[in-house]
Amino acid sequence: MDEKEVLTRFKNGHLDRAQAAALLTGAGVGIAARGGTGGGTGPDAGPGAGTAVPVPVAFPRPDSVRERAADGPSPAERIAVVGMAGRYPGAGDLGSFWRQAREGHGSAGAPPAGRPGDERGHYLERVQDFDAEFFGIDVAEATLMDPQERLFLETAWEALEDAGCTGGRLDALTSADGTPRSVGVFTCAGTADYAVLAARGWTRERPVRLPRGGHWSLPNRFSALAGLTGPSQSVDTAESSVLVALHLAAAALRAGECAAALVGGVQLLLHPSSRRPGAGEGVGALLLKPLSRALADGDTVHCVIRGSAVGHSAQGGPGAGPGRGSRVAAGHAAEHAAGDAADAAPGRRVLRAALRTAGVDAASVAVHEDADSVRAFVGEAGAVTAAAALTRAVLQLSHRVLVPGPGRAEAQAWPGGEPEPRRASVGAHGAGGAAAHVILEEYLPAAGSAVAAGPAGAAELFVLSAPTPAHLVATARRFAELLGGAGPVPELAVLARALRTGRAAMDCRFAAVVGDTAELVAVLERFVADGGPYADLRGGGSDPLDMGAVPETADYLAALWRAGHLQQVRSLWLSGLDVDWAVLEQAHGAGAVAVPLPASAFLRTPLWLGGEEERA
Repeated sequence: MDEKEVLTRFKNGHLDRAQAAALLTGAGVGIAARGGTGGGTGPDAGPGAGTAVPVPVAFPRPDSVRERAADGPSPAERIAVVGMAGRYPGAGDLGSFWRQAREGHGSAGAPPAGRPGDERGHYLERVQDFDAEFFGIDVAEATLMDPQERLFLETAWEALEDAGCTGGRLDALTSADGTPRSVGVFTCAGTADYAVLAARGWTRERPVRLPRGGHWSLPNRFSALAGLTGPSQSVDTAESSVLVALHLAAAALRAGECAAALVGGVQLLLHPSSRRPGAGEGVGALLLKPLSRALADGDTVHCVIRGSAVGHSAQGGPGAGPGRGSRVAAGHAAEHAAGDAADAAPGRRVLRAALRTAGVDAASVAVHEDADSVRAFVGEAGAVTAAAALTRAVLQLSHRVLVPGPGRAEAQAWPGGEPEPRRASVGAHGAGGAAAHVILEEYLPAAGSAVAAGPAGAAELFVLSAPTPAHLVATARRFAELLGGAGPVPELAVLARALRTGRAAMDCRFAAVVGDTAELVAVLERFVADGGPYADLRGGGSDPLDMGAVPETADYLAALWRAGHLQQVRSLWLSGLDVDWAVLEQAHGAGAVAVPLPASAFLRTPLWLGGEEERA
């Protein structure tokens, strides 16, 4: 936002004094409180390219948060995995991917309908679909975007939501100089097929606008849309790209270049020349934080990164051919535990370096994941191969279950634990010879650090928001199905707090004060069936009393909250007043604030150059 827009929004009550001052002095983020634009610096700068997800601008934060950000992590700080998301062949989410891994079912099949050829491989369905409206992107612009980029946007957002990091908690991730939303984005992508397909329709007599061929926009666009201010870069070392990106992200976190880092990769095989028997597709993303910061913020810690290393094996190279590097490097490692893998050529030097960095012996690492271990599930998936292997290792550590593999015909409980945590290594070797290894460890909370549950039977304020009424109903349906199902569900107090503090406050809002989970399910089911009531702030008129413009409102909200006047807080939030929930209810310790919940619903539609009928 420029100075004129900041002053106009302050006059209209959309920004309070502190927020306006932060933006005018350069400390605020370049995202409007509702439906604005992300600083105008996103890729392409075309229609919708800079339009941001409607989330609040920076709020005043507790001094303790500022102090933690200023102190920064130590050089030896362990890194926590606090959020994950992904889509893999035959598995539309990580829950399905985990069931697939436990059952040992492969995913090979014929190409999906609409893709010519009969090469058996590992494919995603409906890759032409995208929810442009959710991200505020113009349909014409979204049609030009590489489907890999579109798929990554959705998956990256889901990873942030899994970490409870799309609302005020995202604003609170500040850099050493106080800049909000200090999140780095480190990504990789596999092909440039969409640009190649589009070029078929270009002629001198009938020139058409073509998609970009580079992958720099993959991280840059997400950073722009979400208002993220940390490093934003693309990595390409073939099959090892995701692990190299993770290594760079961990270094940036330890150097204080960002307060959190998103790491991910994507590959789609859209052009017939990219498809060969056994090739694969997928997308995955993980959110990382220094462990001390994750615990202070109340994050769920899926596992801990003890150390990593990268290097070149002096083998492979451009002449090695697609996929050869990962097959050579992983050929022996999948047949042995990490102790034996450390002696397997040609990546042993890099693996030993990772073990030294982690400060552990090879004998203490029981599981090794690599290209071979995920080939049945994603095939030879290029840049996303390591993402699948990394996700599989994290899930085994977080569930403490060993999935089928060499010497195991079926899933089994992972023996071990206190006082020695379970450990896994993940390795990848790119076709050009770039190798990377990561050492992971389960998180064992300190004794007496369990989070106290709220009083039984206490009323809770449940909130949901979305960019449109249709999105709101679809997301409410997800929660009704989760809470009304037979599986385990979070306690009502934990669920409600995670939604309040961890989700972005968008224009269409639903809120209810309920006494127990059964009442919440009934309320959600009525809302899904009837479509109301809810607040729709898209046409303006939010915060009609201009309460956000006066500093006393924060104290007023805190007094209402302490007194348990939830209905009044509910009404203010529905009116458009942005509430900094993290200030109202501070909590610390693993899982105190952020717990895994259903992601916001995407309403995808086909978007393809020339129409869906011209897909490759």
